[in-house]
Amino acid sequence: IKYKIEHLSLKSFLQDRVKYFELIAQTQNRSLYLEVANDLIIDISRIELERLIDNNISNAIKYSEIDTTIKISLEGNILKVNSKGDKIKDKDASFKRYIRENQSLGGHGIGLSIVKDICDNYDIQIEVNSSENGTTFTYIFPDNLINKKSSL
Repeated sequence: IKYKIEHLSLKSFLQDRVKYFELIAQTQNRSLYLEVANDLIIDISRIELERLIDNNISNAIKYSEIDTTIKISLEGNILKVNSKGDKIKDKDASFKRYIRENQSLGGHGIGLSIVKDICDNYDIQIEVNSSENGTTFTYIFPDNLINKKSSL
């Protein structure tokens, strides 16, 4: 499927998605914290960007410990989603279709597979750091996605 590419403000997009997920997080006894150092205008499909961000936020809510804060941050061309939960044992496997480390929690194991496909399509670099202290999914947006005329 070919989606329409748009000039999107990542700052505004993140603010909208965090606002959307705030009530869901609260009902799960978690909170969301958004920290944006700058705006970044990127050329990407709205649908695919929403899938990338929504999957990360919903996974962070699902897999984080109760009474913790999920931090979403944008600095430069780097987007990070950080949460406190169980350490991811096999980071590579988590992006494979139908793979779930924790079978007791819902889901079908396809969300991160879709995220990886989107990132591969747009050359967005993914880094996952996970330890007993928490997990951070990092997305580095390449220069070819950044709309230099519009970015502040």
